[in-house]
Amino acid sequence: MDIQQRRPQRGGDQPFDQRFLLFAVIAMATLMLFNSTAPPPVEEKPVEDAAAQVAVEAPLPDAEVEPSLPAEEAADLEEAPAEAERIALGSADPNGAYRMLLTVNNVGGAIERVELASENYRDLDDRSGYLGQLALTDAPSGGALVNIVGAGTPAEAAGLEPGDVITGVQRLGAKPGKAIEVTTARDLLLVIDATKPGRELQLSVARNGEPETLTAELRRQPLDLMRPEVENIRLHSPEEAEKFQSVPSFVVRLASANGLRSDAPAIVEANRQLADEPWTVDDREAESVTLRQRLAGLGLEVVKRFGVVETPETERENHAFPSYHFDLAVEVRNLRDEPQTVAYELTGPNGLPIEGYWYANKIGRGDGSFFGDWGSFGLRDVVVRFANDRLTQYAAKSVADGDVRPMGQGRPLAFAGVDAQYFASIVIPQKPSLAEVRTAEVRAVLATEELPKRDQARWQNTSLVLESEPVTLGAAGGDSATATDDFRVFAGPKLPELLQAYSANDDANHSLHDILYYGWFGWVAKPMLWLLHTFNGIVGNYGLAIVMLTICVRGAMFPISRQTAMNMVKMQQLKPEMDRLAERYKDDMPKRSQAQQELFRKHNYNPAAGCLPMFIQLPIFMGLYRALAVDVELRQAPLISDAIRFCSNLAAPDMFYDWSAYTPQWMDNGQGLFGFGPYFNLLPLATCGLFLLQQKLFMPEPTNDQARMQQQMMKYMMLFMGLMFFKVPSGLCIYFIASSLWGIAERKMLPRPTPPETSAISPTTSTVKSPSAANSAVKARAAKKAKNKKRK
Repeated sequence: MDIQQRRPQRGGDQPFDQRFLLFAVIAMATLMLFNSTAPPPVEEKPVEDAAAQVAVEAPLPDAEVEPSLPAEEAADLEEAPAEAERIALGSADPNGAYRMLLTVNNVGGAIERVELASENYRDLDDRSGYLGQLALTDAPSGGALVNIVGAGTPAEAAGLEPGDVITGVQRLGAKPGKAIEVTTARDLLLVIDATKPGRELQLSVARNGEPETLTAELRRQPLDLMRPEVENIRLHSPEEAEKFQSVPSFVVRLASANGLRSDAPAIVEANRQLADEPWTVDDREAESVTLRQRLAGLGLEVVKRFGVVETPETERENHAFPSYHFDLAVEVRNLRDEPQTVAYELTGPNGLPIEGYWYANKIGRGDGSFFGDWGSFGLRDVVVRFANDRLTQYAAKSVADGDVRPMGQGRPLAFAGVDAQYFASIVIPQKPSLAEVRTAEVRAVLATEELPKRDQARWQNTSLVLESEPVTLGAAGGDSATATDDFRVFAGPKLPELLQAYSANDDANHSLHDILYYGWFGWVAKPMLWLLHTFNGIVGNYGLAIVMLTICVRGAMFPISRQTAMNMVKMQQLKPEMDRLAERYKDDMPKRSQAQQELFRKHNYNPAAGCLPMFIQLPIFMGLYRALAVDVELRQAPLISDAIRFCSNLAAPDMFYDWSAYTPQWMDNGQGLFGFGPYFNLLPLATCGLFLLQQKLFMPEPTNDQARMQQQMMKYMMLFMGLMFFKVPSGLCIYFIASSLWGIAERKMLPRPTPPETSAISPTTSTVKSPSAANSAVKARAAKKAKNKKRK
């Protein structure tokens, strides 16, 4: 049910215990997995900001004209200011022609939000109902003012329009709620947040002064692939959200103009206009919009065009069809009668999701060095690839620390962007040839202010800046008075086939597939994923597919694991003999060890034979973990049903019970060893319980204090493993549970241990005797003593 309230080295007297080694190796692997703190190679941090330093040092062409226009001439170029508004492109309809819904804000002429339409990609944190992103504000006369209605949203289906004022709301259904007056935007948001998907809301609306009543059926929240960063801040630091300032994506600003650098007053003012003032909306359609900002003081005009692509009807069920992108064009126009030399900067995407911020662990390719994979990568890292070079990934912490130097300097850019765990947004320049250089420099930056706490480093909002090569624009009216750069922006899931379909200049050797990375255990993860997808195609459930994968793995290992189990049984059979050896040679360790080896050879027992299953299972464990952490098809795959929270995502902890109402924020954020997250997880405890049961059922009795201490250490290690495994994906727990149940059943099928019937060791090689010989000797000595006593 959905329960929510808020949101060793072996000794001579004991055989080598392979299970102890198994736990030790897994614990070490888990420690490396969850606490990879070695940062990637760090360059010396520059004294000043890298961008400012480059701006000062980079040479610019000599100015050919006066940097700024005289006041009279500038006044002639002035236009009436535009009104602030938002424009919706595409659709959020899961069955529609578009893969995404874009919200473009003409203030700054930038992307404010990107929502994915597919039902396969829903918001994992917010399970409240979705009416649509309406950009609500307080109406002057009271109520919630609707500023935008996106196509394919429940709001559009209900008939809401921009400019409507919502004055009341009431829940409908089997248990209708009372009518609630809406006096502010917050009143409506609180009602929507408390309403589950599938419920209906009756909205009282004032449209042009006339009252209307509309009915809207809420849906699951779609995934926002880009959104205002303040919404991510609310997840882990709600107290800081009120004062946090978000910025949109794909903002254009001038880097230089006619010898003026970015710190010149005229450029500063122009950049303020570009970022903070409304742009004029020239053309708009359902799939595209053209925005324009005139910089009269410099005699320039900047034009931006955004456009989404339509998916052919025959390909709408094909999620690998390459329509997860939008096109962006940046155009700079010269309005003066003299040529001008201009360079601009384009910021990249930001505000990507940080879902799983309290449990997720993401790896990366690093800088190509051997230890590059062990860097402290964040949930949103910067990836860059130049032509005929390898892809490089820069960790969020390195970006925040200023350790990433500007890149490019004459090299042709293939693509650059921000890589999240299951999704990415990548900018691909559209050029006549891959070798052409249009980007002078690429900089990895933080789009918003740096999060101050050290344990927040993985959550930094990384982005990038593309600085264009300086271009000389001809006089106004001529063919060379305009310069245009086109970009394709991938914004979608990291499906292998989909990423392969996107490449720089259609060069398959420069595709986005390189951003998909499974780490060192990719050679195991990929075959396992193929099996999981195959089994899921048969049974339609990834939880059952994991069980089937476990059966295949344990079935293939059955001869080895059975031999291991037989060795354990044989060990229990030899225990009485080993007890006698320990007693006989308690003061002579070399002889005891020699006698034990003789005993093992006599009974064909190899104490180290159980290591092979361990070494086979460890790569499988790591490969399955990497598969769950990388493959987007396992994200949002439920064990039972997506309608309940428990095991609704096999790539995440099972989230059995929401205890966040009783736990501190640092614990909810998953920080530190005891940062368990906002949920109590049941499956890790079941996994550890089965491990303890196996230990109790099949662990041989200790032969001495050292063996007893080793078994106690295993119990304590199990508690430690419970802490480390508390936030592992529920799919991994299902694998361990199924594997443990197989192991228990396998051992139960073996015969019970019986004492050996023959002499263990030849009297000619050792003084150790078999149990029957030892008993006979004891009886003979007792009879001799009785006979002597009788004579006396």
